[in-house]
Parts: sequence; C-alpha cells; structure tokens
Amino acid sequence: MDYIIGVDGGGTKTEAVAYDLYGNRLNEGKSGFGNLLVDEDKAIEHIIQAIQDCMEPFNIHECRYICLGLAGYGGVENPLKLENALNQAFKSPFTIFNDGVIAHAASLKGQDGILTISGTGSVSIGIKSGLERMAGGWGHLLGDEGSGYWIAMQAFIKMTEEEDCGLPHNPVTEEILSALGYDRAAGIKKFIYKASKADIAAFTPTIVKHANYGDDFARNILEEAGSYLAKTTLNVCETLNFPQNVTIAIKGSILTNIKIVQDSFVKHLKESKPDAAIITEEVSSTLGCYYLALKRIGT
Repeated sequence: MDYIIGVDGGGTKTEAVAYDLYGNRLNEGKSGFGNLLVDEDKAIEHIIQAIQDCMEPFNIHECRYICLGLAGYGGVENPLKLENALNQAFKSPFTIFNDGVIAHAASLKGQDGILTISGTGSVSIGIKSGLERMAGGWGHLLGDEGSGYWIAMQAFIKMTEEEDCGLPHNPVTEEILSALGYDRAAGIKKFIYKASKADIAAFTPTIVKHANYGDDFARNILEEAGSYLAKTTLNVCETLNFPQNVTIAIKGSILTNIKIVQDSFVKHLKESKPDAAIITEEVSSTLGCYYLALKRIGT
C-alpha cells in the first residue's frame, strides 16, 4: 500500500503521521523536539526516530514521499546534515518546509489563503498562486503582538505603571504577584528577566479569567490582541492582493480558545473584508504535509 509520511517538528516534540493517498490516517510516531536550532544533532535523531516508528508496520519501499515541517528551519544555515541523514535512513523523496507552511496547507487543504496563528507567539502567513508572504512572526523582542506572550506582558507593564504612580493594584496584578510570591511589583524584575516566553505567556489564563469576570482592564487587553492579529492578517491580504472573499484560517490556543480575542479578530477583519471566509477547525499540521506531498507526486 502506497503511503505518505508527514512530519511536524516543534520545540518540544516531533510527530510523524502516515497517510494513505486518500488522506486517511494510518499510523503515527512521536519523539522529542525537532527544532534544529535547539540542538541540531538531537533534533535530527528525534526526526529520524519519529519517522521510523511511524513506518514500522509498513513496507519502507511503499512510502511515496516524506514531507517535513520544522520549527526554526528558515534559520538553519546549512540543511545538508539533515538532508544527508534522511537520505541515509530512508529511500523516499522528501521536502522540508518551515512549520508555518505545513500548518497553512493543513488548515486550507493546500489551497490559497491566509493562516493566522497565535499561541505563545504570533504570525500570519499568506499563499497565493505560489507566492508566499508573512507578517508578524518577529519574535517577542520585535513584535508578537496579539500572542500569549504579548497578552501577559501587558499585565506586567501595567504593574510598573501602578508602582511608578503609586496606584492601587488591579485584581490581575494582585493575582499574578501572589502567584509569584511578591508583595510589590518591584519584585517582578527578578522573574521577567529570567523567564522564558512560555513562562510569561503562562499567565494569560489569569487575564482571561478576570476578563470573563467583567474586569475592563483584562478585557481590553484581549480585545486589543484580536485587533492586532486582524491588522497583521490584513497586511498579508494587501501584500498579496487577495479578493474580498479571501479564505482565512486561524490556529493556536489564543485565537481558537479565547472567545474575546477571536470575536475581536473577526470583528476588525470583517470591517475591511466583510466577505472573508473564516476557518476555525483545528487540524494536525501533518495533514498539510499530505496535501503538499500530493502536489509533488502528481496525485
């Protein structure tokens, strides 16, 4: 039986999934991180392991194509080490993409359109007639507006304003300081300058909780996040000259799970693109590998 392997390699895990030529999921393999920028040798080891585990029940010679989407791949200076390892381990042709490209293909079923992602970070990716454009995705030091990291940072920035102006703490500040074990905002520098993006973004649920309780400050942060994400999406629309009925998919915990953010995103988007079709269905990024591989094998 002919099959395709799709690989999604991220910062914490690598998932390989086998699909038949009709898109049915056959088997999967999982391993550690697949981001080459974290540790190239370990990442390659994890990628090979996930694919081998996925292939185990099948004839290796019946694999028509391997398609990989790897986080950080665009920043790899020399991909030959990975390519050589794949050639040695498997006999199938393969193509490697950035993980955002396979996520786009998965959500849009390989068709033209825009995918906007907001999780710990944020980015908008558009593909039209083979042209690819991106807005956002600059990372937390240069942007990531509307992401989980950005949302949490607005609460921390508010703490500094309260401290500088001698204002009383708002409820969000009180809960975050309590969770960190601080009495005053002055202590947050110890946390902020040592914490990872994920550590900071982990406070986003606190802001969501208070927004749902009716806290205006928390709600405004979430609505602004949706507005920023819509602006990023519209930038891609303009760059690629998409029509009014452009298809826009969303992905990531911030846009798909936080209703206030999603509602704000759709509202601001529809002001400029009232006929846009919004896709909210969550699918595995490995499915994007399936669609991309089909184009390459001519099926």
